[in-house]
Amino acid sequence: MITGIRRCGKSSLLELFKEYLKKQNAKFIHISFESLEFEHLSDYKELYKHIKSKIKSGKYYLLFDEIQVVKDWQKAIESFRLDFECDIYITGSNSHLLSGEFSTYLTGRFVEIKLLPLSFAEFLEFHELGNNLSLEDKFQKYLIFGGMPILAQYKMDEINSFQALEGIISSILQKDILARCDASYILLEKITKFLASNIGSLTSPNNISSILTSDKNSISRNSVDKYIKLLTSSFVFYEANRYDIKGKALLKTGQKYYIADTGFLGVGIATLGIF
Repeated sequence: MITGIRRCGKSSLLELFKEYLKKQNAKFIHISFESLEFEHLSDYKELYKHIKSKIKSGKYYLLFDEIQVVKDWQKAIESFRLDFECDIYITGSNSHLLSGEFSTYLTGRFVEIKLLPLSFAEFLEFHELGNNLSLEDKFQKYLIFGGMPILAQYKMDEINSFQALEGIISSILQKDILARCDASYILLEKITKFLASNIGSLTSPNNISSILTSDKNSISRNSVDKYIKLLTSSFVFYEANRYDIKGKALLKTGQKYYIADTGFLGVGIATLGIF
């Protein structure tokens, strides 16, 4: 299972594996659920029927990209494992892929690959920055543009990079969060903006609730906590919990949140309404 924020390279990794399977003459079925070609596979029963009609004899490799759009997909995956000789590879943009029934079904039978945006070393490989810039200048560009791989095709053009980052954030908020739960887009924007502007600071749902309430946007502590969990489950932010050698501080409230990619704060902060 390959997990990570949208556009960080999960689909590309799956495509590389598909090309490897072709060279090995292996049997495989690849489905990208972001393609309209597979829009009809909206629930686990339709997905199961489709795969069953494609499988003949022998071992198959089943590759599913962004499978979280399929309702109760985990039931189909478990059935594939029981009914067919197959290896299954899944990508998803939500950490809840590993929760609930799926973890119960396949405890100890799956491996998670956590994919992140490009590191600085990878950033240098993706972008042709030339030798006229110092390593420090290149690192400053990394901090500004971030490590989303898609930006390499824009060759440091700020306008196109702005638009690409805006599209990524919009897709995450709309497809990975709002499309899956009853949430307010306005409040989601405000909480995202607050976390993005307080990177590395101790934060608690109570504090955010108090600030929003004083700003004429009444919201409960539990609702704030729900929104934060939605943002972390979609890999927009990562949570750093308290640590204390005595262990007692773990019981205190207050965590630090770090955004998945510096580009959302650098290039993104100038253009995105939420930042």
